[in-house]
Amino acid sequence: MKRYTLIFSFLIPLVLCSQHEFVVFFPSDKSYMLHSSKLALNKLIESKQINLVTGLKGYADTNSTHIYNKDLAQNRILDIKHYLFTQGVPITKNIRCQSFGEDFQHEKNLAKNRKVIIQYEGFQAPSITKKQIQNLEIGESLVLKHLNFKPGSDEFRDIAYPVLKDLLAIMLDHKGLHIKIHGHICCAISDSQNLSAQRALKVKNYLIQNGVSSNRLNHVGHGSSKPIHALPEQNDAQMKENRRVEIEITSIKD
Repeated sequence: MKRYTLIFSFLIPLVLCSQHEFVVFFPSDKSYMLHSSKLALNKLIESKQINLVTGLKGYADTNSTHIYNKDLAQNRILDIKHYLFTQGVPITKNIRCQSFGEDFQHEKNLAKNRKVIIQYEGFQAPSITKKQIQNLEIGESLVLKHLNFKPGSDEFRDIAYPVLKDLLAIMLDHKGLHIKIHGHICCAISDSQNLSAQRALKVKNYLIQNGVSSNRLNHVGHGSSKPIHALPEQNDAQMKENRRVEIEITSIKD
């Protein structure tokens, strides 16, 4: 089989870190997060965008004394720091922690003052690498890691969008590239709702809506008929690997 070498060097920048902030909020007079903030923080952690936490700033409202509020703000910092540690989030050894009582500009809405600001270095490594793609042969497939969907649906999770953007960039830059999108689900179940095909179609439609010609794209759903790991899977990791989307290079035209 003839080998086509594809050079997508624009996808392989050095990993650059940038400074970001993320805010979590707390109930009045409490040092544990609001449930909504915990869910949002979990989503950020899951997205793998945090390279290193570098600072934590804790705040409180104006309902007590400066000393009491500063202590409360410090306890909120400790709560967040402990939570990040238990979730395996990298934290610099020289992390800068600052607590504020009355000594900052308060929002009129007191609830907005009950917070911790997480300062972190963020990065986004390319999800589709030159090494993975440059030696692909026509007919070979590549699993799109992190192209995940919400359970039981064809709705993209946030972590999927960097992968989609990388794939879109490839397709727009190389007009002669044609692909087939393969959808798979996990577990020893029938795909009665044809979810695997719906997910593959969702990827196809994303590319079309962003400028890729439909005649360069095909899609197919396989249900759980082509697992990487034998069914039934032994653990969540095997289920995750079976529940995947792949692209197959079908042709490369000049």
